[in-house]
Amino acid sequence: MRVPEAEWQVPTIVPAEKPEASIEEHAQLALGDTDYDESQQTHAPRWRWRWLTSAPLQGLLALAVYAAVSLPTVARPLLSHPSWAQLLHRNDPNTFIWSLRWWPYAIGHGLDPLYTTMVIAPIGHSLAWVTTVPTLALLAAPLTLTAGPVVAFNLLVALAMPLSAWAAFLACRRLTGTFLPALVGGAVYGFSAYEFGHVAAGQLDLCFILLPPLLTYLVLAWRDGAIRSFVLVILAGLVLAAQFYLYLETFAFLTVILVLSLLLGLAIANGTGRRKVLRLSGLLGLAYLMAMALASPYLAAALTAASPTPPPVHSMDLTSLWLPTLGRPLGLAWLAGAQTGPHAASPGCSVGIQLLAVVVVLAATRWRSRLVWFLISLLVVVIVGALGPVLYIAGRPEAVLPWHGLFSLPFVRNAYPNRLMLFAFLILAMATTLLLAGAMQQRQPGRWRARWSLAGRWPLAGRWPLAGRWPLAGRWSLAARWSLGALVVAFGALNVPGSLAVASQTAVPSFISSGYYHRQLPPGEIVMVVSRTGDAGMLWQAESGFRWRLAGGYIGEGWDRRSGMPAGTHDLVSPGPRRIHGFEALIRREDIGAILVDTNRPPRWTRILGIFGLTGHQEGGVIVYPTDGCRTCRDVTWPEIHAAMTAP
Repeated sequence: MRVPEAEWQVPTIVPAEKPEASIEEHAQLALGDTDYDESQQTHAPRWRWRWLTSAPLQGLLALAVYAAVSLPTVARPLLSHPSWAQLLHRNDPNTFIWSLRWWPYAIGHGLDPLYTTMVIAPIGHSLAWVTTVPTLALLAAPLTLTAGPVVAFNLLVALAMPLSAWAAFLACRRLTGTFLPALVGGAVYGFSAYEFGHVAAGQLDLCFILLPPLLTYLVLAWRDGAIRSFVLVILAGLVLAAQFYLYLETFAFLTVILVLSLLLGLAIANGTGRRKVLRLSGLLGLAYLMAMALASPYLAAALTAASPTPPPVHSMDLTSLWLPTLGRPLGLAWLAGAQTGPHAASPGCSVGIQLLAVVVVLAATRWRSRLVWFLISLLVVVIVGALGPVLYIAGRPEAVLPWHGLFSLPFVRNAYPNRLMLFAFLILAMATTLLLAGAMQQRQPGRWRARWSLAGRWPLAGRWPLAGRWPLAGRWSLAARWSLGALVVAFGALNVPGSLAVASQTAVPSFISSGYYHRQLPPGEIVMVVSRTGDAGMLWQAESGFRWRLAGGYIGEGWDRRSGMPAGTHDLVSPGPRRIHGFEALIRREDIGAILVDTNRPPRWTRILGIFGLTGHQEGGVIVYPTDGCRTCRDVTWPEIHAAMTAP
C-alpha cells in the first residue's frame, strides 16, 4: 500500500514569525470592519528571503531612492556651491539663514531667544510670532557654528524633499506592509506641488513636513501592537512639541485634523473600532499635555506678545484640484488663464486628475472598507477647509462660502487656508498606497512570486467581481492599477524641474565674508543695509556673527514690503527736500552709526547720500557711509536732487 505523500514528507522547520496584516485586516483593526476573510491570508516567504521584507532595510532603501532622485537634480545647485546664498526668493531664505544663526548665538550668550535687539534696533522685536524654526536651528547648530549658516540652510533645503517623502513612506508601509506601493505613496507626499513650491521659496518652516506622517506612523504602530501605549504618548508628545517649535500654524492645523479624524473614526467605526478610537483619543490627549509642557516657554511668549497683522486670505482655487502641475498649462489656454488670473491658481495645491482618479478607483473597488471611507471623508473635509472663506474658480471669486465667519476668529484669521493641502497630500499618499497594494494581492502566489515579491503576503484582489471566476480579471486588475500608479509618478515628476532657481553669485560681499567690517564697524553699532537683494541685512548680520545691530529686518514692521528696504526709506524712491530731511531725522532718532550700500544691487535713491553731508568709501563690494549722528547733514535743494538722480 502506498503511503500518502503528506505522511512521509519531512517537514521544513521555519522560524515562527507573525505575518503582517493584509489591507482588509488593517481596516478591521483600525475601524472594526467585519468582512475580512482570514482564509485569504497567505504564508510568509521562506526564511532566506525574509531580509527582503525587513522594515529597516526597506526604509533605508526608500530614503536612498528619494535622495537619488532629488539631490542630483533639484538640489544639485545648492550642494555644488553650499556656501552661497543662492535661492532667488525675495526675503524668506535670508530670514531663515538669520534664524539658524540666531538660536545658537542667543543660547551661547545667555540671551532670550524669543526677543532680540539685533534687528529693528535699538528697540528690538519679539520673535514669538516669527517663524525662526528653533527645531531645525538647534539640530543644525553644530554645522552652523562650523561651516556657517548659509551652508546649514542649503543643506536643510536639499534634504527637505527626500526626508519628507521618507517619513510618508514609513506611514504608508506601516499601513499596508508593502514596499513598492509605499514607495509611490511617499513620493506623492514628498514630491508634491506643495512641497516643491515651499522648497523653491526656501521656507524651512513649510518644506520640512515630515512630522505629520511620523505622527501617523506612531498611531499605526500603536494600532498594530508594535509599540505600547506609554511609548506612543512619549513619542507623540515629542513629535507634537517639535512641530510646535518648527511652525505654529502647521501645529494648529495638525490639531484640527486630529480632532476631525477622531470624530470621523467614531462615526464610521463599529463598536470594537469605537473603543479603540476612544482609547487613542485619551492617549493623544496625554501626548498633547506633554507637548504643551515642553512648549510652555514659547507658548507663554506668544500669548503675551502682539499677534501679527492678519495676511490677505490665501484660499485654494478650485481649479487646483485638476491642474496637472503648478505653472505648466501644457498648451491649454484656459489653464494658462487660470494660472495667471487675478487670483492665480493657488501655488502648491495642484493635485491633478491622476490622483483624483486614484480616489475614485479606490472608492469603487474597496467600497466596503471603513478605512477607505474614513480617508475619503477626511480628504473632502480638508479640501473644503482649504477653499477658505471665498470660492475661487479659474482665478475669479464666485461665492462667499457659508463658513466664512470662521476665518475672522482671533487665531484662524492669521492662518493660510491653502496650506491645509499638506494633509490632503498625505491622505492622497495613503490612498495611492492602498490602491497599489491591492494590485499586488494574489490568491495563490507561485513560488517565484512568493520569494521575490516585496509584498509577498497579499491575497488576490478578490473583491473585483470576476476575480474568482475568470483568472484574467485579476491580471487586468493588477495592470490597470499599476498603470494608474505609473501616471501618478509621471505627472508627479512634472512638479520637479531640473533644478532650483539660484543666483549666479553669492549675495554676501567680501566686506562681510573677508571680515573687513571688523575695521569699519565697532561692536554693537547700529547699521542700515541698503540693497535690492531681499533682506540682505539679516544675511550679512548672520554671516558676521552678530557683531553689529541692524536697523530694520524682515520679521515684522521693521521692513517695508513695498520696496524691500528698511522702514522709513521707501519715500526716498522719489526724493524731495522734505523727505530727505525726514531721513536725516530717522538717522538721529534710531542712532544709526553707518549705512552699508550693496554696490552689486544699489537702489537708485542712494545717490542722494553724498549730497546732504555723508561721505562714503568703497571696500569689499560695499560703500560704507559713517553717519556720525548726521552732524554733517545739511538741507538740499531741488536742483541738487535733480542733478544727483539724473547723473549717468
